[in-house]
This record gives sequence, C-alpha cells and structure tokens, in this order.
Amino acid sequence: MTLELHLRFPQPKQVVIQFDDRESDRLDFTSPLTEQAYKDIRWYLETYGAAYTADVDEQGAQAIEARLSQWGEALFEATLGSRVAQRLFNDFQDRRDDNKLLTISASHPAILSLPWELLRDPEGTYLVHDNPRIAVRRRLAGAGGGRVSFQAKAKGQLRILFVVSRPSEEGLFIDPRGEVAAVLDAIEQEAADQVAVEFLRPATLKKLIERLEDRRQPAIDIVHFDGHGAFDPDGRLHERAKHSDPVAATKDARSAANTGYLLFENEEGESALITADTLGDMLNRQEVGLMVLSACQSSAIAGEDAMGCVAARLTHAGIPAVLAMSYSVLVTAAQRLFATFYLRLLRGEGMGEALANARRDLFLNKERGERRRDREWVTLKLQDWFLPTLYQTGSDRPLLLPTPPISPMII
Repeated sequence: MTLELHLRFPQPKQVVIQFDDRESDRLDFTSPLTEQAYKDIRWYLETYGAAYTADVDEQGAQAIEARLSQWGEALFEATLGSRVAQRLFNDFQDRRDDNKLLTISASHPAILSLPWELLRDPEGTYLVHDNPRIAVRRRLAGAGGGRVSFQAKAKGQLRILFVVSRPSEEGLFIDPRGEVAAVLDAIEQEAADQVAVEFLRPATLKKLIERLEDRRQPAIDIVHFDGHGAFDPDGRLHERAKHSDPVAATKDARSAANTGYLLFENEEGESALITADTLGDMLNRQEVGLMVLSACQSSAIAGEDAMGCVAARLTHAGIPAVLAMSYSVLVTAAQRLFATFYLRLLRGEGMGEALANARRDLFLNKERGERRRDREWVTLKLQDWFLPTLYQTGSDRPLLLPTPPISPMII
C-alpha cells in the first residue's frame, strides 16, 4: 500500500496539505528560492560539473553545495512550517509503511520547477534519508483533461524498449553502451528470466509509435529514451526544430519559447528535434507503464504554461509515470542512477521508492569521473542526487511481481 502526504497548490501562493482523511485550509505559500538560486543551481550542475577545464571556481561550487541544505530547509518551512502542516507531516513521517510518497500537485511552472527533492526537515535531515524512504513526486493538476490515465498492473514478465538516439551529425558523443550496459547488468543480477529487452532501430519517433501500436507483438511496459534533450527558454531552437517537427513548423520563435525537446533520429540517421507538444500528441493514451527520459532538461519547466515541459506534457497525454531530468545530467551519474533504479524496480519496489533508493545511492557516491583541471587530472565530486524527477498519476504500484524466495531444502 502507498502512504501519501499530498501538497496541493490550487494557485502558486496557496497550498493545501492532506494526509489520510485530514486536510488543512488553504495556507499561504511564498517560494524561498530567488532567481539567483536557480542560476546558481544551473551553474553548479551544468557549468561547474560539465564544462569547466580551467580557472575553476571551486569556492563558488562549495558555497552552492553548502546552500543546498539551506534551500531544502527553507522550502520545508515555507510549505510545512505552520502548526497544522507540521502535525500532518509528523503523523505521516512516524508511520512505518514502506512505500511513502510526498506528492506535489500543481499546474503552474512556478511550483513544479521548485527543487522539491531537496526538502529537508530542519530538525532532521533530507527526506530521502528518512527510513522508511520518503519519495518525492510531482503530479500535474488537471492532467488528461479529466480522463483517467492508464494504470499499469504488476506483472510476472516485463518488456523494456530502449530508444538509443545518436544522430550521425551531432558533435557531442555519448557512448551508447554505458547506460544500457548498467541496466542490463541490473537485469542479469536481479530478474534475468523475468525481463525481455528490445532496441528500437532506427531510433525515430515514427518507429517508436509503430512498435507501441503493433498488437502482433508483446506490449511494452517501459520505454527508456537514451539521448539528447534540451529546454529552450527563448525560441532559439525553433528554426532547427521546424524542419523535423510538424507542430514547430506552425509556430514562430516567440510562441515557441519555453519549449522542451527530445532529439530523435530521422530515417537517414540524422537529427530530428521533436517538441513536447508533438511527443504528447503522438504518445497520447499509449499503454506504457513508465517512460524513462535519460535526456538533459527533459523535466525543465518555465513560463506560464506547463505543457512546454516534456515530462509534464507526456503526463497530460496519459503516460502514468515519467522519470526525467530537471537539468543536464552527466553520463556517469545517469549510469549509476539507472543501475540502482532498475535493480530496485526489479525487486518489486514502486517507482517512487526505487527512485528514492537510487537518489540516495547518488548522494552516497558523488564521484563523477576524472576531469582536467589546468594541468592535472582530478576526481569530480558532485551533489546531483536531486536532479532526477518523477511525474506520476495515481498510486505508485510496482511494475514487476517479485519472485518468491526459494525455501532451503532440509536433508
């Protein structure tokens, strides 16, 4: 069973806290994060973590790392600091249920963009360290326009479809073997006889839709997209996208601002930049239990309309669970994240619980590979455990039925 503490935002400056059959009045909410805080987080993850080779601002990075806990506590106080909210949270926290979820339900990007994964009890620690784990997920209020999303049921056999997109002309090379190998190792270790794996070739959006709708073949339970992604705040990608995306071709650069993209291949193996809108239209009501987007900025969101966010748009299209990235993610972090996530998922954990355990593993293991700093090589250590996000509707059910333990034979 899932135990849920629900933080519902009817508007950006009001929150209602709900637990069991108790619910608070509308409480005032003011975001404690400034615009500079968002810029600092982005710089830390996307510049310090990925781009610097010389003149590295190590002191600036350390200062941001120190502020992560401060931002988490400030966000906790702003949301759960009132007396009534604290009572509900304490009752929720004290329960010993295994699958505990803190759900952020909102429709406005100002709320959905907050780093809720950083939530930290000022009298305790990050929620991800609580035992049992408290998983944080987002729910897009009003998703589906009132239609009920497909809800996957736990099965004895799962089928995973990998969409590994590596357009031939893209300059940034990502080894297509590393992340997939980490997942395959987890499958081999935990549930080799319960999981079937397919690879989409070529990695085109058209081919993906054809496979999902091919009733002659077994149904796909998880789609794992491994490729590039981007969130475009000002419309600079519009000119490029309109050559491969039919929705983008109907817009101008101004109306295309605050849009997320995934980079598929076309039939010639070259790049096909696809908007969140088109992804939502093409994947509408597909009966897939989970979409994993190992793509930079695939859950990034801004502006006034949540539909520009890839993860939110897919939720609106009826996909019940989308695991995505709020900022750019390092390959080494993605490999470690998904190795643990799939391992826990294949043990019969719910998606939120599996992600919380994978997030905790990232927290404990901060090494992200070697980096050239001036004339020497150093090990980069990064606190990027809060980067993955989960958008989910309904309850957090396991996808795989765990195999019963084998009783030892007594001779």
